[in-house]
Amino acid sequence: MPSFLGRVCLFLALLLPCHTYAQDAQEAPVEIAIVGVPPYLLVDQYGRPKGPVIDLIERLFADLQQPYNVRDLPPNRVGLRLIKGQAALTIASGSNPGLSRLARQGSEALLSMALNVYRKPGTPAIHNLSDLAGKRVICITAYSYGTADATLAQNQPPTRKVHANSHEAALQMLLHGRADYLLDYAEPLQSHLKALPPDSVAADPIDEIAMYFYLARQYPHPELLVRLDQAVRKQRLSGELQHLLTLPSE
Repeated sequence: MPSFLGRVCLFLALLLPCHTYAQDAQEAPVEIAIVGVPPYLLVDQYGRPKGPVIDLIERLFADLQQPYNVRDLPPNRVGLRLIKGQAALTIASGSNPGLSRLARQGSEALLSMALNVYRKPGTPAIHNLSDLAGKRVICITAYSYGTADATLAQNQPPTRKVHANSHEAALQMLLHGRADYLLDYAEPLQSHLKALPPDSVAADPIDEIAMYFYLARQYPHPELLVRLDQAVRKQRLSGELQHLLTLPSE
């Protein structure tokens, strides 16, 4: 969910005209456009989103008595739907400058995801993002990694990004020597790592990235974000937030 749009959204915002939401949008289902991040959000055999994040959304919107629908989409399509006024909400990493131009970030974190740097054995370990200066680093196309994006952009000599379209493709690129390192969230990469022989890839922990709701700035009912934050806080205080987001293997 890594969120999750950046420069893609900014570029599209300059090209596309703005559309307005229907006047009765508060009564109509709220569209939540999310980038799938296994195992928190997956798609079943019928193409329907499922997983712990979907369970949490169901609980929150039941509290709000607000109809909704969830769409699992690629990052660029999430940005398009926010810009065109088709989606009201998404979930992405906090402190996301590109997305913040289009949407307001909530104040209550939903969950945190571990951000790691992956490497083949024998490649020097990474202790912080400045160690990636001058290195080739695989990143997932259109993904955001919180404040890590700005840190990488400031590295001298520059960090050279190599883009992959999926977590599995990124891992294969690392294994085949297309770059020195892979920057990715631990949770969606976990199942792919388990399919490899032991000790094929080493992981260096970098940060914990918090994920938040973002509400489109043109959505006519900004109070929805306040109500969502209150609902998230209620679930956290009751312990239900942690319960709903606990993965089966934990």
